[in-house]
Amino acid sequence: MKEIIFGVMGNMGPEADALFQDIVAKEEISQGALKDQDHMGMLVIKNPDIPDRSEAINEGGKDPVPEMVKSAKILEKNNVNYAVMTCNTAHYFREAVQKQTSVYLVDMLKATTEAIKEKKPNAVVGVLCTTGTYNSGIYDRYLDLDGIHFYKLEPEEQESYVHSAIYGKKTGERTDCGQEIREKAGIKSGVFGSNAELLSHAIRSLQLKGVDTIILGCTELPLVRSQLQDNFPSVYFIDPMEVVAKSVVDAYKEAERLIENGLAADTQIRDVKDIKDREDIAAYIAYKALVNIE
Repeated sequence: MKEIIFGVMGNMGPEADALFQDIVAKEEISQGALKDQDHMGMLVIKNPDIPDRSEAINEGGKDPVPEMVKSAKILEKNNVNYAVMTCNTAHYFREAVQKQTSVYLVDMLKATTEAIKEKKPNAVVGVLCTTGTYNSGIYDRYLDLDGIHFYKLEPEEQESYVHSAIYGKKTGERTDCGQEIREKAGIKSGVFGSNAELLSHAIRSLQLKGVDTIILGCTELPLVRSQLQDNFPSVYFIDPMEVVAKSVVDAYKEAERLIENGLAADTQIRDVKDIKDREDIAAYIAYKALVNIE
């Protein structure tokens, strides 16, 4: 078993898990992986008991943090050094989960806004996301921190064109707990074509505000990316899963280099609280891997 083990806290968009693993494998190949043994050690946890994150934020649904922590603890017991939550909305709860695990949870949203700042500093950004992410304002915070100009949809557009595309339209009924019951016709249910058209309405509205860059801020949305790109060839679409896949592969390779050169034990980054930047991530996972070996 390789010393460094990467983890995925999954089942927060089951199809997105499979897509993410494919993205990671392609990124590894692009960085020189030629055979099975060149790829990262990876452990994927698919916990079906994690409550819906948008319901928790929007409708007073069950707190997902305890189950997310259970997933993190399984990763921890299996010597996983760092991991990704492949759900954008789940990042609203990231800090609460991180406080309860030594597995470093790579911040997918931070990686995304930093990538935009580096590659397209004058971008005008719109975010397609669940209403949980929309209401939480979490992307707003990261975009503001990086000084990136952005516009949001109006609340009714967000519901009609984006959240309904992801989850299905409202039926007008509610569960006994008060959550909205939706048609099983969203992207989460495997319906793509009609929902790509709903999302296209949202993009047209954002374009009228000057938006030229779209963050696919829900892990189901890359499943319809090709249709959206066909509809909007001049728009720059950025997939947070692609961005974070590059980040985790880069960190893995740098951590391997630190271990091979005997530098892992010299790091001062020995606790997740010490991590401030991308270099610190590699130093931390190299140190944790060294501890696990010993």
